[in-house]
Amino acid sequence: MKEFEEVREWKEIRGIGADNGLSLDKRLQSQFQRVQQEVTEIHEAIVLEDWDEFIDAIGDSIVTLINIAGIKGLKAEDCLAKAFSVIKLRKGLTRPSGDFVRYGKLSQAQKEICDAKQGNPGNEYFLESDISKLSPTNFKETE
Repeated sequence: MKEFEEVREWKEIRGIGADNGLSLDKRLQSQFQRVQQEVTEIHEAIVLEDWDEFIDAIGDSIVTLINIAGIKGLKAEDCLAKAFSVIKLRKGLTRPSGDFVRYGKLSQAQKEICDAKQGNPGNEYFLESDISKLSPTNFKETE
C-alpha cells in the first residue's frame, strides 16, 4: 500500500529508530513503548467514546507497528501476511462477547463442538478447501 511506503519515508526522514549508536534491542524497546502508548490511547478513546480520537489512535498504532517492523528490517505487510496465512485456517470458537478462542485453548467438550462444526477432527486447523464452506455459525459454541 502507498500509505505504508509513505510511513516508511516519514520514519526515515525523522530518523525514527535510527542507529545513533544504540543497540537494536534499545531501538526496538523504545518503539515498542510507542506502540503500547498508542494502543492505550485506543482504550482511552473507547472509554470516553471519543470516536475521532479512536480513529486517530488506531492510525497511530499502525504507524508505530510499521516503524517497529522497519527497525528490525521487516515490512509490516509481510508480517501481516505471514500471521494471516496461519490464523485464517485456525479452528476455534467465538464467544458471545465476540472474542475468538483458538482450538488449543478450548476444553475437550468445546473441541468436540469445534470439530463437528469445522471439520478436520483433532487438528487445530481446518483445511483450506473448507474456507468457502464456513460461516459465522461454524464458529459459535452454541446455536
